[in-house]
Order: sequence, then C-alpha cells, then structure tokens
Amino acid sequence: MLLLGAGLLVLPWVTLIGVPLLLLAAAWLASESQVEAFPQREDLLLVLALSAQGLVWIGMLLVHGEGGEGLADAWPFALGLIALVAFARVRVAATWLWGGLALGSLAAGSWAMWQRIIERTHRADGHEPLHAILFGNLGLLMGLLCLAGLSWSFARRERWPWSLLLIAGGLAGLITSALSGSRGGWIGLPLAIWVLYRGHGRRLPLSWRMTLMAALVTLLGSLYVMPQTGVAKRVDNAVTSLRHYVAGDDDMNSVSARLEMWRGSSQLILERPLLGWGASGYQAAMRERGAEGVQHPSLARHWHAHNEVLDAWVKRGVPGLLALLGLYFTPLWLFARGVGAGSGERRALAVAGTLVPVAFIDFGLTYCFLAYPAGSLIYALLIPTLWGLYRQAR
Repeated sequence: MLLLGAGLLVLPWVTLIGVPLLLLAAAWLASESQVEAFPQREDLLLVLALSAQGLVWIGMLLVHGEGGEGLADAWPFALGLIALVAFARVRVAATWLWGGLALGSLAAGSWAMWQRIIERTHRADGHEPLHAILFGNLGLLMGLLCLAGLSWSFARRERWPWSLLLIAGGLAGLITSALSGSRGGWIGLPLAIWVLYRGHGRRLPLSWRMTLMAALVTLLGSLYVMPQTGVAKRVDNAVTSLRHYVAGDDDMNSVSARLEMWRGSSQLILERPLLGWGASGYQAAMRERGAEGVQHPSLARHWHAHNEVLDAWVKRGVPGLLALLGLYFTPLWLFARGVGAGSGERRALAVAGTLVPVAFIDFGLTYCFLAYPAGSLIYALLIPTLWGLYRQAR
C-alpha cells in the first residue's frame, strides 16, 4: 500500500505491477479469509466492470484484426481483479495507503518545483512515459485523495500530525497541477470540491467552513496570479484559442485541434457506430480525412481522440462505449452512497473512491488517460484497493 501511494508518479509505472502480485502472495499465504465472504453482489458488479473493460478491449482487437496490438492497455484490469480478490483474504491497515499518498504527493510536488525552478522546463512533466498532462492531472488526483483522507485522520488519536501531513499532500497536488499547466483537470475541480464538502464539510462548524473556503479561494487565486505558475497564461490562451476557432480561424492550437478531432471522431462514429474502426482503422481514417481536405492534415498524427468517450466509441464501437461507462459509473455508484455517512475511516475511503472516477471522467473530457497503460494501471489499482479497504471498514 505504501508503494502504491508513494510510487504513483515518482517511480516508473511498471513498478506498480508489484502491488497486486504482493497482495496475491499475501492472500496465498493467508491460512483463512480474514474479512467478509467474497464475492457479494457489490463485489460482482466491480468484477464485471473491470472484466468488461479488459475483455471488450481484447475482443475488439480481434474483431478489427489487430491481433495482440494494444494488449498493454487491457492487462492492467486483470491486475485490478487480482487486487480485488486478494483483499477478500488479507486485512490491510488503511494507514499505509494514506501515508503513501501523502508522501507520493509531496514528492511529486517537489519534483514539479524542481523541474520548473531549477531545470527551467516550460511545464513540469515527470518522467517517461508520463508527460505534462498525465503528470499534472494525476498529481491533482493524488492531492484530492489526500484531502479525502481527512475524515480518517480526524478520527485518530494522533489527529494533528496525520491531518497536517494529508493537508500538505493536498496542497502539493494543487502545486503539481499548476506547474504542469494541465488545464483539463481544472474543469472538474468544482465538482471534486463538492464531493469533499459532502464528505467533510457538513460536519464542521460554520466558522471552520468559511475559514477553509477563504483559504482555498486565496490559494487558487494565488496560483492563478503568480506568473511563475503559468496558470493565468494557460487559461488566457485557452479562451483566446476558443474565440479564434469560433471565428473560423484555421490556425491549429491545442484547443482548436481538440475541437476538430472531436468533430472528426463524431463523424466517423456515425459511419460505424456499432463496431467502430479499431485503433489502426481510426488513424487511417483520420489521415484520409486530412488528405481529402475535410480537416487539417496535422491532426492525423494524433492516435487518440483526446476525449475518452469518443475514443472508446470510435475505436471499439458500442461495446467499448458501454464498457467504459460501466468502468466509470459502477465504482461511482458503489462509493458515492457512503460519502455522507459511516465512520471517519469508511467515509474517507468512500470520498476517495468517489473522487477517482469523478477525476478520470473530468480528465477524459479533453484527453484519453485510459489509452495509456500507466493511466489504466493507476485506475485499475486504485479502485480495487479503495474498495477492498472500504469493505473491510464495515
């Protein structure tokens, strides 16, 4: 658990493969189940969601004649199933996860500041295969998960050391996001704040709520106005680019390119709505559209649609769309019911489990995180881990 939290962004993503394997080894060595009977109805829903995403991905590869190409995007969900089953036999203290998330977020925030201040990079981008968008948005997610743990920390005897550590991790996540310049994550920040408020805020006195809200507004405003973060420049560029696109300007930038890719992907979906085009077929069709002058030729170099829903539908058809929606909304439904109720530990895990799909839905509006093995692995490990801890906290 410590490795999962601390290693999300600062260690090569392949090291996270060891997490489900360690859990499997622990479950194998366990003489008998230490938690409730598995699987229950809710567990089966999660098994179905993880299995469907992986199997549909593999199945549509075969349908489109792409063989084993892209299997790296499907196997993380098998590892997620291993983690889910292992948690039915092994009881793990949530302390290790919260401590790992805080340390990982602080490490990512420190790394982002090092890259921007010392190395003078344009945007903090982590290490390969991560880049600025993945690094910044996943850093934001880690910060939000740290803040989700406050219900857990305040229920502990040593509440202040743990609470301060988690708050520092939350702030580090915001800094990582700001220094990466990844605008996609900022779109869903109000919804994430609302989830945190539902989990924590209603139990605080009004004076605390007002103080925390003022501190948050001050922090976000500072990140916006400080020229070193580049947030104001990125936001202004996005607004200007959108205006130029609406006015009919043909100049390609990150905003207009996304809008054109969404338009092209939508038209391709209309042509093959049921089974989609496949990964290679999508790229070939986009190149053909560029050659015919239907869209800007430079868009052919992008291998995904920069929107998770459109990418799943255009490549894997209706099965891919349904599998993605199940992957999003099954854990969202399972966790969201516990956001406003239960013990401090259970409520913290419910908030964290709700924030993961909320964040990935937000990130998926302007980018395809599940198109990268690192993104799929992080989602496929966080959800079973949080659910395993959540069902143990009953």
